[in-house]
Amino acid sequence: MSQVERVAISLPKKLVHRIEKLRDRMDLNRSKFYQKALKAYLEEFPGEEDKKLAQLYQEIHQTDQELLRHFGQHSYKHLPPYQQ
Repeated sequence: MSQVERVAISLPKKLVHRIEKLRDRMDLNRSKFYQKALKAYLEEFPGEEDKKLAQLYQEIHQTDQELLRHFGQHSYKHLPPYQQ
């Protein structure tokens, strides 16, 4: 079973002309150019897993901030210097 699927799309001629100029400068074939362009575009829209991770990191950050507010004054940085 093939890992590639062919797709036909319609684009305005002016857009195709701009794409072809850029593609030529980048020395990419059409398929590779569209793959790179679409991957870059899709990265702007995170998947569900990415959204869940972002939420988790936000919750961790908030918890860290709360802990710092409550216990920051008890940090080792506030201890007197060690002397033998």
